[in-house]
This record gives sequence, C-alpha cells and structure tokens, in this order.
Amino acid sequence: MMGCQPLFYGLCLCFAHISGSQKANSPVATPEEVYFAEAFDANALDRNWVLSKAVKDEQLKLLKYNGEWVVEEPSERRFLGNRGLVLKSPGRHHAISAYLRKVYHFKDKPLCLQYEVFFQKLVDCGGAYIKLLSHSDDLRLSQFSDATPYTIMFGPDKCGSAHKIHFILSRRNPITGTYEEKHARQPEVDLSDYFIDQRPHLYTLNVYPDNTFEIFIDLTLINKGSLLEDMDTPHETQEPHAALVDGVQTSDLKLEHERSDGVASSRERSSRPALSNPESQPSTNPNDKDSREQPFTMSPVAAVGFELWTLTGDVMFDNIFLCDSLEVARRWTEDTWSKRKPGMIEKLLMATVKRPWLWGVYVFTVGLPIILFISFMWPNKRFGPPDQNYYYKKTDEPQTDERPNMEEHVTHNDGVNQTKIEAKSRAVKRAPRSSEVTS
Repeated sequence: MMGCQPLFYGLCLCFAHISGSQKANSPVATPEEVYFAEAFDANALDRNWVLSKAVKDEQLKLLKYNGEWVVEEPSERRFLGNRGLVLKSPGRHHAISAYLRKVYHFKDKPLCLQYEVFFQKLVDCGGAYIKLLSHSDDLRLSQFSDATPYTIMFGPDKCGSAHKIHFILSRRNPITGTYEEKHARQPEVDLSDYFIDQRPHLYTLNVYPDNTFEIFIDLTLINKGSLLEDMDTPHETQEPHAALVDGVQTSDLKLEHERSDGVASSRERSSRPALSNPESQPSTNPNDKDSREQPFTMSPVAAVGFELWTLTGDVMFDNIFLCDSLEVARRWTEDTWSKRKPGMIEKLLMATVKRPWLWGVYVFTVGLPIILFISFMWPNKRFGPPDQNYYYKKTDEPQTDERPNMEEHVTHNDGVNQTKIEAKSRAVKRAPRSSEVTS
C-alpha cells in the first residue's frame, strides 16, 4: 500500500486543482473603497510598480538592487493558471514598490493588510515580508531602499531553524519625539509548515483603533495582542564586515538574517537614533513606559513595497490588499484566496506528508465501513433466497454451489433410467409406513 500512496496522493491533488481551476483563476474586480489591491492578472508588471534604481556606489553607478522581478505563473503544474509577482534571483538584492490609490491615515477604522506568499522552493535563508512606506514629501519609489522610512513591516522570515512572522511598527514616541521600532512577540505556534510545504499561504494583519492587533495565516489566528503592551524594542548590536558572495558585498543584507531576531537593525535611519543597550529586552526607559499609556499613533502610509534579500529564488507574491474595512477585506478574500484554498480531502492528504501514520487512520476510518457495508449487502449464497439453486439450510452439510439436477440427465427415449427414478421415489415415500409396522 505504501508504494501506491504517492500516486493516489498526486491524483487526488490534481483532481482537486483541475476541478476548481476555472473558477479560481478568473480576474478579480478591485473594490472602489480600498487603498490598494493587486492580483497581478496582467501578463507583465503594471506600470504602477516601480523598480528601485538606488545605487550602492555613486562613482561606479552600481545598482544596489539588481535582482529580477517578473509576473508569471507558478512552476508547479498543479498551480498553473494563476499569475503572481515573482522574486527570481537568489542571493541578490530586490526592491520594488507601488503607490497607494490614496494616502492611508490610521484613525477610527481598522487597518486590514493581507497578501499571499508562495515559497516555490525550499527556503534556506530569506524573508518575504512587505513594507507600508511612510508618507512624506521626499518619498521617491525609484530610490526605495532599506533606508526608506516605513510605518509597518509584516510577513514571514526564515533562516536556519528559525521560522518567524514579523510585525514591526516604526513608531514616533509621543513623549520624546524620536522614532523607534516596535516588534510584536513571536507566536508560540510552529510556523515551519508554512515554509516547507511549497503551497501558497495567506498572511493577514489587522490593527484596530483600540490599540490591539491580530495576525492570521490562512485565516487562522496565530497571534494577537496590544500595541502598547505586547510590542518590544529590539536593541542594536554591531556586526563584523560581511564577506563577498558571488562578488557582491552583502553586509547590509546578511545583518537581517544573522541576528537572533532575524530583522536588520541596519534599517534604522540616521534620523532615528540607535539604542545602546545590547540586550534584546523590553525597554526600561521611564519615557517609554509613559508612552505605553498614550494612544497609539501611526505615520500615514503612501506606498507598499518589497525590499528583500534571500538565498532562495522564485518566491511568489499575490493578491496584495490594503483597506480599512473588515467586510471589504472578507469579500476580497472570498474572491481570491478562498477559491484556491485546499479542500478537506486535500488537507487530509497533505497531512500525511509529515505524518505517514495517518494513512493507517484513514484506511481504518474509511476502509472498515466499506468492508462492513459489502459484508452485509453483498448476496450471501449460504442464506440467500430459497428459490435459488445455491440455497440450503443451516443444518445441511457443506455442499457445492451447483447441485445437479437429476432430471436434466434423463431423456424421453431413456425409459429404463426414468423407470428407476420413479421406483426409487416410491420406495422413499413408503419407508415411514414400513417402520411403523415393524414397531
């Protein structure tokens, strides 16, 4: 049975994807009330998306972000038909961004941010988080880099054995007036499956006016808390100079994955002073404590962008969405993710990849009822209808299924055989009477 599992698993998955492919890959309409929505239905990058032209060497005019971005379908056949934005170049810098339809201000409505990530290859080391870039008069998407101010950074990140989902707020302290990064504490659930199962996953962040937040993966709540109580301030540590990888210096990128928190402290802007405490613990600054008692303030957002470095290429992003209505976000999810999410049967089959013992459970729970059904419903020759040639009583000795019909061997011309049969029949009928006379 074990040899047939991969074939059976593959057939079931193919059937599930083929049956819903037409419905899942239809173009999605953009709601009017959203701040940003991108399903990448076109065959090429929309002109609203801007590739970063930031340079790392002014004299040599060397681009800092030389990684390739394309819009294409997934490489796996079971996901064909749905296009997305793909980070193509492993080991290179990538940066791309797009303006919102209008500037977002966090006031009395929730912030609803969601997008899909598909690690098409096994992730060695790399992030797939998105940034909400802060609104300012000097924001230039063509110069988007790690130094560009952002309001929120959110999404998955993996390096080595650490699997994380980041939610980082770049916040202005209402007491001191300085900016600092606040990191949500990591959830206690195991996130490794979302990086290794080679399936698209939906990442959702909701931030509410009552200073609370919720994080979902595939519509399942994995983390929640308070912006004032459950966000910590990581502290910067110095890193040695990085080596060259394929002739390209990666010091400013390797920082973000060689740290224990997996996020680059090098992203601190010069206008945002670094903290000197080398320990990654919540701040004990009295002013910081007082700020937690104040209403949360968030910088306006003008654009979304990806600024990434990863050792693994072919990372796909899809269905990026930002709005201030939970209902609008729900409808968008129904039109996108919900049409392609795995069904119950597919989920059960996928679970056997890491837990092969589930095959035994499935055989027992599914196969046993089938066997019992067949046992009770299939025609039973021993206790079948009495008018059939295979019927005989419980007290009879074992007999062959086909009982010979003596009369079939007698012809009309065989008078001798016919006479013997009739004589034998009369003798049997007279036998009880003879016994009575003897007694």
